[in-house]
Amino acid sequence: MIDIRNKKMVITRKAHTCFACIEEIEKGKSSVYVNAKEDEQRIQFHLHEECNKTIVKDQWFTGSGLYHGCIKNAKDRLEGSSVIKFSSDEELPFFMKFNIEVEV
Repeated sequence: MIDIRNKKMVITRKAHTCFACIEEIEKGKSSVYVNAKEDEQRIQFHLHEECNKTIVKDQWFTGSGLYHGCIKNAKDRLEGSSVIKFSSDEELPFFMKFNIEVEV
């Protein structure tokens, strides 16, 4: 589990990799610099401002949900679930009928 100790806004002096989405943060861009502890070891990393906002808003990332590439993995999972396609009744090997009775 990553325990965040300190966050601050910085302007990067060189290119960095965002801890959450694994995309590049360009030199001279605003980012969030994070000091944290993981398994009693100090770690530091940078986040895009948008990635930081996503992590703060989404309760899933709190605790053990925050890890290297967490936002990228979450986006990949969402894209994978949209691959499922649903067929209309005519394309199914059986016909579905819905009998809905409403009592008044």
